[in-house]
Amino acid sequence: MGQHQLRCLQQPHKLDHAHRAKTERLTLWRFCNRREESRYRWHIFHFEKLAFCLGEIAWATDNITQMKVSGTRNKIVVSGYYGFDNLGDEAILEVLTSELKEFSDPQNIVVLSQDPETTKNRYGVDAINRWRLTEIAAQLRQARLFVSGGGGLFQDTESVKSVIYYGGLISLATACGAATFIYAQGLGPLKTALGKLITRLALAQPALIAVRDSKSLALLQEWRLPAHETGDPVWLMEPSTLPPSITEKLKAQQGKILALSLRKLEKFGEGQIRLLAKSLSKTFGGDYTLLALPLQKNQDLEPLAVFTDEWLKLGGKDLPLDFTLIEKPSQWLALIAQADFLVGMRLHSLIMALSQNVPVAGLAYDPKVTHVLEEFEALSLPLQTEKESDYAIDLQNYINQSKSANHLLRMRQAACQNKALLAKILSD
Repeated sequence: MGQHQLRCLQQPHKLDHAHRAKTERLTLWRFCNRREESRYRWHIFHFEKLAFCLGEIAWATDNITQMKVSGTRNKIVVSGYYGFDNLGDEAILEVLTSELKEFSDPQNIVVLSQDPETTKNRYGVDAINRWRLTEIAAQLRQARLFVSGGGGLFQDTESVKSVIYYGGLISLATACGAATFIYAQGLGPLKTALGKLITRLALAQPALIAVRDSKSLALLQEWRLPAHETGDPVWLMEPSTLPPSITEKLKAQQGKILALSLRKLEKFGEGQIRLLAKSLSKTFGGDYTLLALPLQKNQDLEPLAVFTDEWLKLGGKDLPLDFTLIEKPSQWLALIAQADFLVGMRLHSLIMALSQNVPVAGLAYDPKVTHVLEEFEALSLPLQTEKESDYAIDLQNYINQSKSANHLLRMRQAACQNKALLAKILSD
């Protein structure tokens, strides 16, 4: 690790009001530095990346607080997993920006994005690169509110980098004097002690916290952090108009449509996908046409191709569409609304289907998917099995519309609280 990063981590604060932030960073640094203990051993490469990231955050929080804020604080800065073409996160952003426009001029809403130009054009707000710390700090110095979320940002399933990034932004916003609102987040999975520590330290700073499920709320209560349980914003999304060419293809379609959402997953390999296709072809093959939904192309195209190949081999039909014509998540919602049944792995494929009264069965690869399936008493299919019968669906006895309607009303009422909390923090 270079001397610059070490100095950044060890640099003392010059302002008394930043003493707490200093203590939290030093606690985190000492925790990370216990390499001699077998529970927290890091490969050198990953350790240096972590130290560098912490050093940048430490430098920013030590120096940004000493800069003068110029002009009126009228910006709202939004952070999340945006600009990666993940339908779920983009759907959250579409709802969030629509809500924020009721409280602020669009040019004052700034989204931190992997693809700023697309974000600007798609949602009619400002956007900057999510990795440019100097630009982010400049925006936060003019911000009256920093919104972190929604979605599952604080999770360490693959690595702790995501937790460090989003936690670091909260610390930076706090140092810049912007109020922070945790918007409709789902916490976890947090499998490592380090991930839990960083998350706990980060979430001790915001002015207001809203989480989208009871398990996240219970974790915050365990940490003695006040929070509100709301709901996923996408429950409130309204469909928008589909491109004419897609509308024409849907009108020409005869019979029913089976929508399918799959994502690449190590424990859900080609054999399992083909077994799923064989079972579903027996249930749906005669009357239903397959509509495969690539909701995040880099993760979804491969498993969907395997399923479609097996489906067609078994005599099924599919409905190929030009998905590049679909620009907004609300258009994906309009497309999913045309289905008669959806089998989904991705959380927001299930939320979108259920919000449009399309019956679903899910493949629960993550607790957030399990939560939604349990709420709606929907069928959860196994990720791993050797029995084709485990994927069987009894369509005649499966759907209970009255229960679905009651659950949907409750979900929408919970999601409405996100906007109410936005109004509260912006009026304070």
